[in-house]
Amino acid sequence: MRVTRPLAIDARDPLDPIDRFALDRLLSNVDGNDVRVVVVIPAYNEAEALPAVLATMPGRLDGVAPTVIVVSDGSTDQTCKVAIANGALCCETPINRGQGAALRLGYLAALRLGATYICVVDADGQWSPEGLVTGLTYLTSGRADFVQGSRVLGSTVVGDPLRDLGVKVFATLISRLTGVPVTDTSSGLRLFTTALAGKLRLDQPQYQSSELLISAAFAGARIQEFPVHMVKRLAGQSKKATNLLYGWYYGRAALRTYLRERWIAPS
Repeated sequence: MRVTRPLAIDARDPLDPIDRFALDRLLSNVDGNDVRVVVVIPAYNEAEALPAVLATMPGRLDGVAPTVIVVSDGSTDQTCKVAIANGALCCETPINRGQGAALRLGYLAALRLGATYICVVDADGQWSPEGLVTGLTYLTSGRADFVQGSRVLGSTVVGDPLRDLGVKVFATLISRLTGVPVTDTSSGLRLFTTALAGKLRLDQPQYQSSELLISAAFAGARIQEFPVHMVKRLAGQSKKATNLLYGWYYGRAALRTYLRERWIAPS
């Protein structure tokens, strides 16, 4: 089983040539002074939905303007141009590698910029960035190291019974594997400290949310959830596999991460 380096090490000297190229290009155009909160938005051909997501981004998080980075994962539309036109930075890769790879690249950028907090929100508009205000209070108050919005504690209008069942099944599975009770393991709204991020080993290119959550739990993070409202995507089509395939790949990623963190390379 491949075990990657902690993000803190890879941020200083990325092994992956695409990560290294994309980071150097991004950071050459960024003033890293006073960067406290970085919002990472992974995006693959989300030019239609992205303006509305960025329009609802809080202007202040923890009292400062957040640094918003859209990671365009090999997009072939105008995702990067739209991001920049709406006030965000764009970290662009030449090929599509998957949401997990895009998010990992965003985390590396946040670490390199010296941020204190990392926030994650999906680019499709299903999870409102306004929830970041509530989520961040758990981190700034010292009550948690890792926070995520939960549609189970809140609500959803997506209306996919099979997907809703999967949310409950995987919440039960991961709660038992980690000993940390959670209700929503694939939230599109997550926040955590860069101190925690630096300890994590992440290598899932696509089905990454369970890897992040399990890795955080095994790193000793204090994990909290808060209720959010999930809506239908604003535009475009989902890039996820069909429900059964998604469940298979997601479950495989969760079990692989558990084996890695519990037995192969414990912290």
